[in-house]
Amino acid sequence: MLNSSRKGVLAVAAALSFVAGAAQADNHVVLIVDGSYFPSVVYANPGDNIVFRNNSDASHTVNGPEGSWTSGEIGSEAMYRLNIRHDTPPTFTGLGTDGTQAEGEIIFAEAPSASE
Repeated sequence: MLNSSRKGVLAVAAALSFVAGAAQADNHVVLIVDGSYFPSVVYANPGDNIVFRNNSDASHTVNGPEGSWTSGEIGSEAMYRLNIRHDTPPTFTGLGTDGTQAEGEIIFAEAPSASE
C-alpha cells in the first residue's frame, strides 16, 4: 500500500514539474529610446513576452507587418507587453509622435553565447 502511494506522489510531482517547466515564459525588455529600439534584435520563443518600454519623451506605437498587431499609443514611461506565438511575424516597426521611425526583429532561437 505504501509503495503504490509513493508511486502516485512521484507521478504527480513529475507531472507538476513538467507543467511548471512548460509554462515558464521569459520577458524580454525592449527600450524605446530616441527613435530606436534597444536591443533591436530580440531572441525569443513562443510563449515568451516582449515588453516594450517607452523611455523617450514622445508617445510611440509599435506595429507588426501589415497590421498583424499593434501596441496602440505607448506614452512616455509606459509599457506594452506582446506575447510571442508561433505565428508572430519576425519584424516590428514603430513610429513616434515626433515622426521618428524604428525597426526591430524577433529571432526564434536561443540567444548566442558571448563566446560565439
